[in-house]
Amino acid sequence: MTFTLIRDILSNFLLGLTALVVLVLAQINPIAKNQEALPPPGTIAVLACWPPGATDVDVWVSDPKDTKPVGYSRKAGLVWSLLRDDMGIVNDDSPINCESAFARSTPAGEYVVNIHGYSLQAPLTVHVEVALNGAFLTKADMELRAKQERTVIRFKLDGQGNLVPGSENKVFKAVRAAT
Repeated sequence: MTFTLIRDILSNFLLGLTALVVLVLAQINPIAKNQEALPPPGTIAVLACWPPGATDVDVWVSDPKDTKPVGYSRKAGLVWSLLRDDMGIVNDDSPINCESAFARSTPAGEYVVNIHGYSLQAPLTVHVEVALNGAFLTKADMELRAKQERTVIRFKLDGQGNLVPGSENKVFKAVRAAT
């Protein structure tokens, strides 16, 4: 009888130990392999962010191939795509206000990146970043008033998608108003 009792206790102990080992092994994560960085969603990236609140700033972009610019009313063209049309607190739980656009190709010619104060109660500062092939073309904090459209950057690319030296400027060119 004592042998049966000891055998049962040992069997239960081994069963419990086996279950514990299986549960612990399931919680161990394998060592992550070195992963290459994800490729950017486009060759040209535009990000515009502004302070939280009931404000709506719009990004408008144009390229040499499309006759119509891309913005909130036309979210995609031959080259550009507007990834997010952020309207401040409208249909949005997040306090983060940002819009982004990406160019999927880079035909030769002039590109224009503008911001527009669609719905502002007071002037505000908009932070804008524009990158070409992962390298910044410009980072700017721009003051914007209600209904005002401002050019962040204008630049030209050659046939290989490279920046034409000396082509960058901030001379205003209407993009939204041209629609």
